[in-house]
Amino acid sequence: MISEDIKLDLSESILLCGPAQMRLRPKTLSVLMALVEQQGEVVSTADLRRIIWGNGHGNEAGPKQCIRELRRMLDDTASDTGLIETVGRRGYRLTRPIPLTGASPQDLVAAAPVLCLGREAELDALGQSAAAAKRGRRAVALISGEAGAGKTRLLEAFEAGLPQHPPLWIARTQAIAHPGAREPYGLLMDVLTQLMAGPEGATLARLLPRIAPSWVRQPPGRSAQAGPLDRPRGDTMLREFSELMERLTRARPGLLVLEDLHWADPSTLAWLAAWGLKQRTPARLLVLGSYRDDELDRAGTLATTLGQLSRQPDCRLVTLGGLDAAAVAGCLAERFPGNSFPDDLAQALAHRTEGHAMLVDAAADFWQAQGLVRRDAAGWHLSATPQRLVTAIAPSVRTLIETERTSRLLAGERGLLEAASVAGPAFCAIDLADDRDGVEAAERQLEHLARNRRFITRDGLCHRPGGTVATRYAFRHALHHEALYDGMPAANRQGTHQRVGLRLELSHGDAAGDIAPLLADHFERGADWPRAAHYRVLSGQRAHARGAIADAVGQFRSALDLHARGSGTGTAKPEAGRATELDALLGLGAALIVSDGFTGDALPQVYRRAGHLAAEVGDPATTIPVLAGLWNDHLTRAELTRAEDLALALQALAGHAPPHMAMVAHNAVGQTRFFTGALPACAAEIAAVLEIAPRHAQQDGNPLFGEDPEVVCRQYAACVAELTGAPQEAERHLTAGTTRADLLGAAFGRAQMLWCGAVCARLRGDIGETRDRAEALVALCQAKAVPVWGDAGEMLAGWAQAMSGDAAGAARIARGLAAFDAAGVRITLPFGHGLAAEAAAKMGDPVAGMRALRRAFALVRATGERWYLADLYRLRAGLAQKAGRRDIARRARAHANAVARTQGRIELAT
Repeated sequence: MISEDIKLDLSESILLCGPAQMRLRPKTLSVLMALVEQQGEVVSTADLRRIIWGNGHGNEAGPKQCIRELRRMLDDTASDTGLIETVGRRGYRLTRPIPLTGASPQDLVAAAPVLCLGREAELDALGQSAAAAKRGRRAVALISGEAGAGKTRLLEAFEAGLPQHPPLWIARTQAIAHPGAREPYGLLMDVLTQLMAGPEGATLARLLPRIAPSWVRQPPGRSAQAGPLDRPRGDTMLREFSELMERLTRARPGLLVLEDLHWADPSTLAWLAAWGLKQRTPARLLVLGSYRDDELDRAGTLATTLGQLSRQPDCRLVTLGGLDAAAVAGCLAERFPGNSFPDDLAQALAHRTEGHAMLVDAAADFWQAQGLVRRDAAGWHLSATPQRLVTAIAPSVRTLIETERTSRLLAGERGLLEAASVAGPAFCAIDLADDRDGVEAAERQLEHLARNRRFITRDGLCHRPGGTVATRYAFRHALHHEALYDGMPAANRQGTHQRVGLRLELSHGDAAGDIAPLLADHFERGADWPRAAHYRVLSGQRAHARGAIADAVGQFRSALDLHARGSGTGTAKPEAGRATELDALLGLGAALIVSDGFTGDALPQVYRRAGHLAAEVGDPATTIPVLAGLWNDHLTRAELTRAEDLALALQALAGHAPPHMAMVAHNAVGQTRFFTGALPACAAEIAAVLEIAPRHAQQDGNPLFGEDPEVVCRQYAACVAELTGAPQEAERHLTAGTTRADLLGAAFGRAQMLWCGAVCARLRGDIGETRDRAEALVALCQAKAVPVWGDAGEMLAGWAQAMSGDAAGAARIARGLAAFDAAGVRITLPFGHGLAAEAAAKMGDPVAGMRALRRAFALVRATGERWYLADLYRLRAGLAQKAGRRDIARRARAHANAVARTQGRIELAT
C-alpha cells in the first residue's frame, strides 16, 4: 500500500512516507532523482547505469537493486498501479509526481523573467547544451562578445528560463580584472565555497575527503604555509575536481557559470580544457563561460583552451553580435512602455550603436537625463527628431559612461566609487575607510547608490577573520568599474591601491597570506615594493602548492624584480629584504627543477645567489635547500667530486636541521656514493632516510627541493638492491616510491620511479618489463611535460626494441643520448652508451658496439661514475670474445669481477 503523503527531502537525502522518514543511500537517491527529472517518461536501465555508475563494468545490477530498495521503502510493487512502474524491458517511470523539499529557494521558487530581446537563437543554442548535459553529456557553452554586448544578460535570461522542477544546483563565479591577483584554481575554489554553503553542502562534505582530498587540504583562503602535505600537484587537483563534478551531478544536474574567462587563471582554464576533452565519462554538468573576444590577444592561454574545446562535439561557441532594429525597438518598448516613437528611431539607433546592447541602454539613459525623451499624461514622446537623438549619442559606451553617468555623481560619491573601483569588481566599506566611523559612513553612501541602482548593487556580506562584517557590493557592469578606475588621476590611483592594500592587510591580520595574490597586486600598483615582493613570494608558494608551476615561476620572478626595485629606495629593512629575496630564490629554484629539470640555464645562477644570502643568514634550514640545489646541478652534470664536497657539507648540517631536511642531506651523500660505485656505503644513508620518513610522511619536499626526499631515496635504493642481488627488495622500494609519488600527485616523482623500475628490469635482463616501464615513462613525460626523464626512457625503450630484434631501437637510443648532450646532462651517460653497445652487438655490428663502449669508458674516467662499470667490462668481454680477442675478453672479465666484488655485487656471469 502506498502512502498518499510522499515527499523527498533533498537536503537530508530522506524519503518521507507519511510519518516515516527513511534515509536514502547516495545511489538510490540518484536513481529516484533521475525518475523525478523525467516524470512520466521511461528511464532505461542503460541510462541509469551510464549517468549514475559511469561507464565501468560490474554495475549491471545496480539500477535494479536501487529500484527494489525504493519499492521496499514505499511498500510498492511492480504493478501498473505502483508509484514506480516497470515498463517491459525498457526501464522504469514514475506514475505520479513526488514533491521535493529541502532545495535552495532559487531552486523551488520560479525565477523572475529576464528580458533578453533579440537573442532567441543564442538562448536556443544554450538550451540544446542544457539538454545534452541532462542526458549525461559533458556540455560546454562559451559566450563571446565585446564589453557590454549583453553576455551577462544572456546568462541571466537562460538561468531564469530553466525548468524549476526538478531543481538543479547552480554555482556562478567571475574572474577579476587585475591579472596579478589571480590565484591558481581561484574560480573553482569559489565554486566549492558556494556549493558548500548551499543544499549540496552535505553531499560535498561526504564526497570531498574521498573524491577530492587535495581540495579539502587547499580550501579558498588557506595559508600557503599550512600543513606540509597541503601541496597537491596541479594534475591531481584537476583530475579530482573533474571526478567531484561527475559524482556530484549524479543526484541532480548542475550548472557552472564562469564569467570573464579572459581574466581567468591558467589553472582554471586547464581544468576547463580537460573537462571538455574527457568526453567518455558521463556527467550531468553544463559549464557556461563568457569572455571578451577582443581580449584574446592578451589571453594566449584562453585562445589555446578555445582551440582545444572547439573540436569537441558538445562544446558550443556562441558569439554575440549587435542587436537588430526589431530587438532595439523591443528594448525601447521595455524602457518606455506605451511610447509612440517613430518607427525609424529604432532603425537609426541600431545603426548608430551597431546594436551594442549596453550602448542602447546608455543612450536611453542619456536621452531621459537630457530631456530628449519626456513623459506626460499621454505617455512617452520625443522632444527632438530621431536624427538629433542619435547624433547626440557618444561614439562609445565608455565615453558615454564617463561624460554622462559619472558626471552626475556628487564629488563624495565619485570619490567613494573611484576608491571602490581600485578595491575591485566587488568590495565592501572596510576596504575604503580607516576607522569604524568612516566604514559606517561609507557603507551608508554605498547603500544609497545601490538602492537607486547607480553603478553598484548589493552582493551579500563580507566577513573578515577578526569577526568584522559589512555589506558587500559589486559594480553592476565591468564597464562601470573600468570607466571609474581609468578616469582616476594616476597618482590618486596609485595611492589608493596602497591604502586599500594596507586596509586589507590589517583587516585580515594573521590570515593576510590567504589573500596574497590580491595584496601583491595592490601593493605593486601602489609602488610599495617590499610588501609587494613579500606577497608575491607567498603567491608563488600557493601556486606551487596547487601544482601551477608556470604560475609559481612567474610569481617568484616578479618577487625578485620587485625586491630589486625596492632595494634602492630605503623603504625595506635589510633583514626582511634578504629573507624575501632568499625565499623567492628557493621557491624559483624548486619550481624550475620541476619545469626545466636540473640543468635549466637559470638554475645555477639562482642557487649561487641564494648561497651568498644563505651564508649571511647562517640558518641550516635555509642553507640546506641552497646546497641541495647546487648539489643537484653538479650531480646532473656528473661533476661528482664537487657534488661529493657539497654532499658532505649537507651532511654536516643535517644534525642541526629539521628532520625532513636531514633526509635530503642523507640522500645527497647516498646518491653520490651510488653513482661513484660505493654501493655498500649507501646502506646507512638509505636506512637513515627510511627511518625518518614515516614520522614525517605529511611533509612534502617538492616546494623546497623540486623533488620529494622519500621518492628520491626509494629510487636509488631500488637500483642498489637490484645491483647487489636483491630483486625482491628492489621491487618493494619501487612500489613504495611509486605510491608516495602518486599520493603527492607528483608527475616528476612518478617519472623518477618509472626510470629506476626500467633500469632494474634491464639489470635483471627482463626485456618485456623494461619496455613496458620505459614506454610508460616516455608517455608520462610527454603528457605532463616532465623534462629529461623522457629522454632516459627513450634509451631504455630503444634497448628493449633492439634486444627484441627491432633495428629501430638503436636510433631511439641515439636520440636519447643526443637529447642528454643538448641539455647538458652527463650523469648516467656511461649507462646510456652501454645500452647502445648492447644494441649494436645484437644487431651484428661489433665495431659500433666497441665505439660506444670507448665513449662509455672515457666518461667513467672523466667523471668517476662507476655504478655500471662492471657491466661495461662484461659487455667489452662479450664483444672481444665475438671478435676472437680472447686475451682482451679475459682481462675484461677479470676487471668486471673485481669491480663487482668491490661493490658488493654478485659476480657477473660471462
